[in-house]
Amino acid sequence: MTAVTITVLLLVIGGFIAFAIFLQLKEQARLEKLRKVAMLNNQLRQVRRYLDEIPPQYQPKDMRLWLFARLITIYDQLIALQPDATQARRRGHLAEEMSEFQTSKQKRRAKPMNDELLIVEVKRLFESFKSFLITAQKEKSIDSDVVHRYSKLMNFYHYKVSSDYHANLARKAFLSGQMETAVDMYKEALSQLTPIKDLPEAQTSIQKLKDLLKEIEDDLALQKAEEEISKSMENEGEGELDDEWSKFIEDSTFQGKKRF
Repeated sequence: MTAVTITVLLLVIGGFIAFAIFLQLKEQARLEKLRKVAMLNNQLRQVRRYLDEIPPQYQPKDMRLWLFARLITIYDQLIALQPDATQARRRGHLAEEMSEFQTSKQKRRAKPMNDELLIVEVKRLFESFKSFLITAQKEKSIDSDVVHRYSKLMNFYHYKVSSDYHANLARKAFLSGQMETAVDMYKEALSQLTPIKDLPEAQTSIQKLKDLLKEIEDDLALQKAEEEISKSMENEGEGELDDEWSKFIEDSTFQGKKRF
């Protein structure tokens, strides 16, 4: 075998190896791209769920705006990896939704906490969101101070959501005239906030519940006082009637004897 033949064979083998390496790298790049696309799609669903399913009363405006911004960033990353007209359109609609929310001065309506299963699901969302914040911090898409503030809020909401549930039961009991049940439920709503009673965020809620509880207890005390007065007056009235009846009987007896 001549040197030329050997050289050609080496070149062919080297070219084949290089081509195989190229194909392998290309496949790895394709798989990595698919992995990133899948990860971003998961993040899209996750952030959209936070926006849609965390009740408005547990979603401060700045936190909701950050979620909108995060969602737009994910769309941008997705479109850069995999250009798609549908994704671009959704991204445009999302930007409009964010702009409308940012400029709106209308307060979003609170979602009633009236179901125990709902409470469990909302608490799970809080925990999931806290984990998402840590991931976002590692990706440097959120400041550590903001992560700390939002995490503290989620801890506060974890207890407040249970308090709101019992406060909702108390209000229903009050509206249906079950005053003593309303008192018990408001007391339970207050007890749910006991672990976080020293937090500044909890002070307003605690004071509001105390005011409502005192108002109902004062109403109950007034009702009991009125009932006692009413009973007392009834007893006095019955006594007066008995006295009058006795006098009538005595007069009748006396006159009967006189006639006899």
